[in-house]
Amino acid sequence: MSNNLMPLYYAIVKHFMNGEPDSAQGVIEALEPQYGGYKLLTLKDVEEALDTAKENGLLDETSYDLDDDGKLRLWYQVTDFGRDMIDRYIGKYSNPE
Repeated sequence: MSNNLMPLYYAIVKHFMNGEPDSAQGVIEALEPQYGGYKLLTLKDVEEALDTAKENGLLDETSYDLDDDGKLRLWYQVTDFGRDMIDRYIGKYSNPE
């Protein structure tokens, strides 16, 4: 775990800047290489972060399905407002490759 990483919540919402829909499971898989040591990189905590981002207008729920275990999986996508806010306030952070 590096101290040079942006805060996890920022990385979660910035993950959606490619415009593609994703689920909490997908976010975890994408962030695992850099944030795997973070205690808050759990399904419950990422789902909560995505729900918070949705309530704040950064993300929209685009669809839902059932995962391999038969549990409900929500898919999110960045909104135009969210893209602007993320660019404006989180865009200044960049993770080292």
